[in-house]
Amino acid sequence: MLGLLPAGYLSDRIGRLKILNLSAIVISFSFLLLILFRNFISFSFAELLYGIGLALNSGILLSYVTDLQEQNKVVPDSKLMGRQVIILNLTTLIGGNIGTYLFNINNTLPIWFALVGLAIYPVFVVCLVKSFSFTDNKADEENMTLVDNIKIFKKFLQKRKFWILLLLNVGYDCGTQFILIYWSIIYVDKLHFNLSLVYTLFMGALILGSVAFNKLIDGINNLVLVVVSTGCMITLLILSSYLTDRYLLLLFFLLIELIMGMMSGQISSMSNIAIYGETNKSLMLSFVSFLTEILVSVSLFFNDSVMKLFNDLKIMYIVSAIYFGIILLSIPLWKKTKQ
Repeated sequence: MLGLLPAGYLSDRIGRLKILNLSAIVISFSFLLLILFRNFISFSFAELLYGIGLALNSGILLSYVTDLQEQNKVVPDSKLMGRQVIILNLTTLIGGNIGTYLFNINNTLPIWFALVGLAIYPVFVVCLVKSFSFTDNKADEENMTLVDNIKIFKKFLQKRKFWILLLLNVGYDCGTQFILIYWSIIYVDKLHFNLSLVYTLFMGALILGSVAFNKLIDGINNLVLVVVSTGCMITLLILSSYLTDRYLLLLFFLLIELIMGMMSGQISSMSNIAIYGETNKSLMLSFVSFLTEILVSVSLFFNDSVMKLFNDLKIMYIVSAIYFGIILLSIPLWKKTKQ
């Protein structure tokens, strides 16, 4: 949260690619601290830097791409956003398996692997942009004062598109936290499946979901797809809370990941549409992320209290289903915006 608002502000002011490169450098430095120093203070500082580094790239790539669309008079493209999510999940799958292999050799090798990749990322960005003759982009306004920025935040709060993005992100992020945090405990520790196998399967399901979104978006309205996907996710989560068979639970987990892949494509697509034509795109997205992270943090404490109260991880399937219901609150706002 500490890095989110400055990230949006700086990328709008000095250029989005510059902040993307800074993000890679900050995260790589945090990994270097993890390797060189093994004490509590160093670890805590490294985690703080890691969080700031992640915040620095929050929404900035999408802002950059959307600005390129505007500059070249290209309308928002849902299939393009879907392909972006497919590439993201595919590279995560490959990187995760490489990391797992390296970890079995030495527990610091995955960190070195990530560190080297992040260190060369700025060079990769510069070469790629030059080869396509693209330029860095930023917001048009110059010499913005603090009062001007406060007025911008106030304008955001008055826009339906802002609240649509907030509801979509809060519902999705709060709903997926339980799965993302506890999947290895449930499916590896408790159900005794192989870690690498489950990880590969669920990343494969995510990618398949993103591919399914790309195929379906041609024939189905994005809004209808959001409603159907959210309904399927709520149903799968509720049914999972009643299942006891380990293979059925694994199957439902993969179906949940498949729907997550579809929904991540939908949210990316709807975010692209929402910020199209906006001046301070990065600041708008980082402000949404800032508020989302506050609510996600609160939800984590709430989740912990619920699990202690019921003394059963399965109750979180129901809680997650309720979180996903938040997404449906954005539908009336989206309809009014389209009108």
